[in-house]
Amino acid sequence: MTAVLVIARDESRRAQLRRALPGVTLFAAAGDAEALDLLRFVEVDLVVRDSATRGYAEFRAALRRLVPHARMLALGSADPDLDADAVLAADASPHEFEAAVHRAVEGSRLDREVAALRARVDAASASAGSGALATAADPSWDSAALAPRALDVFLDAIAELLRPSRMALLLPDEPGGGGVFRIRVHRSLSRPIVDAVQLHPNAGLLQWFRRHGRPARLGELEPDVARTLALLQAVVAVPLTASGELVGVLTLGPPVVRAEYGAREIETLFDLATHLAAAMRNITLHQQLGAEKDFSERILAHMSNGVVTLGRDERIGMMNGRAAEILGMSAPETVGRDLRMLPSPLGDMLYETMTSGRSRPRTELQLALGGRWLEVSTYPIMGDGAGPLGAALVFEDLTAQKALAAEKRQADQLQLLTRVVARIADEVKNPLVSIHTFVELIDERFEDQDFRKEFGTVVRRDIRRVVHVFEKLVGLVSDRELHYAVVDVAEVIEDVAATLHVGDNGDGPVLNVDVQQDTAPHCVNVDTPELRKALTYLVGYLAHNSEPKPCRVSIGVARGGEGESASTVRVLIGSPTAKVPAPTLERLFDPVHMVQESLIDVGPAVSQRIIEAQGGRLRVRQTRHDFSFLVTLPAAG
Repeated sequence: MTAVLVIARDESRRAQLRRALPGVTLFAAAGDAEALDLLRFVEVDLVVRDSATRGYAEFRAALRRLVPHARMLALGSADPDLDADAVLAADASPHEFEAAVHRAVEGSRLDREVAALRARVDAASASAGSGALATAADPSWDSAALAPRALDVFLDAIAELLRPSRMALLLPDEPGGGGVFRIRVHRSLSRPIVDAVQLHPNAGLLQWFRRHGRPARLGELEPDVARTLALLQAVVAVPLTASGELVGVLTLGPPVVRAEYGAREIETLFDLATHLAAAMRNITLHQQLGAEKDFSERILAHMSNGVVTLGRDERIGMMNGRAAEILGMSAPETVGRDLRMLPSPLGDMLYETMTSGRSRPRTELQLALGGRWLEVSTYPIMGDGAGPLGAALVFEDLTAQKALAAEKRQADQLQLLTRVVARIADEVKNPLVSIHTFVELIDERFEDQDFRKEFGTVVRRDIRRVVHVFEKLVGLVSDRELHYAVVDVAEVIEDVAATLHVGDNGDGPVLNVDVQQDTAPHCVNVDTPELRKALTYLVGYLAHNSEPKPCRVSIGVARGGEGESASTVRVLIGSPTAKVPAPTLERLFDPVHMVQESLIDVGPAVSQRIIEAQGGRLRVRQTRHDFSFLVTLPAAG
């Protein structure tokens, strides 16, 4: 371990030098007087003095008397003859400063090694002993609340037994000995030493302990390791080892009334230190478990989901606050009770997961009590054995989401109903306006033969429109009783063509219908009127979406084609003049969307419903040259 004393009047300068000296035990002083007071009981390797001008000679002489082997590094001096081991200018680079410090420390180390080789003597052994310390290091002290008291009682017992002049107990910053060791409790050490000393785990005294695993006496140590004990003003250091890990270091200064400690005293001290290490390890494990438990409880307490656990004894092991809030239960009153305390079917789900060892994915369910909607998942809690230790239930309250979704669905349905009713009213109103107009004029112009003829034509046309509107609506929402009969599809197509062909006194769109069929009949077992409606709606849709007029429609009939059964009849209704936008094509058979556009546009959806009810199939296809419907019907046996 390397000890360095920095002397600088300015606090910021001291902080700057401290940052430039990582990995060393660092002492700091604001002036020469404070530094000399510190050096009377601390032995350092190097003194770094800033602004080396006034009073330097007196300080250098005092340093030689107090710490003969300490090296001197003067900063900010331009005098090359200054009595110092190294002199650096104020603007020296960090690299130059680091190199100068390294040379000075190495020189101090060599001086100490030479002095140690000259002065090494065999340590005399003495016998003494006592056994009054068992209580101080009882390994049953495994409560975190006893940790500070255990260390104080241990040092007090050591002081009563061995009467050392000074004592210190160093513990790592991190549990398990992974960090830097610092003084945690002590007796008779000065505050600067307590604040500054730090032992690195992979060097010096700690490395010696890991290699030898026994107490260390000052006289038998290498100079580098002995420097650490000298800095701690100790002559004996004892490792605190538990399960092969170094968990602490106990250092003792010289005895108050004797020259040194006896072998039996050191042996007894080592045994007691081992017991204390076991107790400290138990304390550390207890603290870690307590911290982890507290951390887990904090996570569970702040989770937005409810969590309930079940143990092997079929009792509730844990319930977080969110679970108690959702279920309307008291967590303290529920924990430890039988799983039947949980609302059904939560207890059954937990028990099934624990016994089967299988997780249950997210499942939505509604509790019978209170009607709450929950999204539930269960997981087995596995241990080292084959079977689960228990099961965990994680759930989320979906009641508010379900209520919001129901409100949104109701609003959407109301909006849809409003639009559909408005569309129906518009479709019905238009023909009724013309009928109403003619009814108003019939008394005045009844004798007019042309008027009566036009009146009959318009009224028949508009009444037929109204009838078609309601027929489509009925076809969307009701299932009619079908009356099957064997019929040639060609006859049905001829009826459709005759109904829609030009010659209806301007009634309906202008159509050019071209029927193509084989000479052989193609009989199907269908409800003829319903099939006629379906085909009429399809032709009407093509006519409505054709530009320019007149609309050209071709209807072909044939047996099932490639990839289809020969026991089917295909009816292809196409038009080269019809064009349908791609977005409309995607929802062509969705009546909810199409009815909002026009009741003519809902025709394909009604046709599909009629055809599928009779065992057939309706498909649509659009190419660059035409748009067509393909109707497939089962042939009559």
